[in-house]
Amino acid sequence: MAITIKFVVVFVFSVLFIVSSVHCRQTTSNIPGYGVKQMDRQCFHGNICRGGVGDCIFWCRNHGYYYGVCLTDACCCQI
Repeated sequence: MAITIKFVVVFVFSVLFIVSSVHCRQTTSNIPGYGVKQMDRQCFHGNICRGGVGDCIFWCRNHGYYYGVCLTDACCCQI
């Protein structure tokens, strides 16, 4: 009886150790689906940002995008 209890305790601690080791591994940022992909953003050059970020956001929303950001020379819209 003592051997089986000892075996069960060792087995449970071994499983817990393995699961915690696998769960705590660090991930990298090159996993597909992680972060914002470049293809999810479309930049438009022109005078869209002349009135500020609000004009860019308004323009992007009117064209079916989620939001917009003014960069140096373009208004970039995010899907």
